[in-house]
Amino acid sequence: MGRVEDMAGSGANKEGPSLICRNVRVGKRRTSLRMEPYIWDSLREICEREDLTINEICTQIDQRRGQANLTASIRVFIVSYFRNAMELLASPGESGPAVFRKALDDAIPLEE
Repeated sequence: MGRVEDMAGSGANKEGPSLICRNVRVGKRRTSLRMEPYIWDSLREICEREDLTINEICTQIDQRRGQANLTASIRVFIVSYFRNAMELLASPGESGPAVFRKALDDAIPLEE
């Protein structure tokens, strides 16, 4: 079984993959997020790479998302983060903004 098949099969039922609910602190408020285990794992990996907490990343995303759903914004940020990381690997001679900052800017641009 390939990696994609493993992801789809883990915790899946007829209605789709199971969701994990966790409490996070966004700014000064506490909220709960329901996301797939693979999304939580990806967010945790970004935290380790960037030396940030889940609360810090969620707060930064929340500050930029406007009216968009926080969970959806987190998912888009994760995709953006890893796409930017892959681009950086593909062109190691180029220097640019940090992957984290570029991922935020690409996924959730600041409104002017």
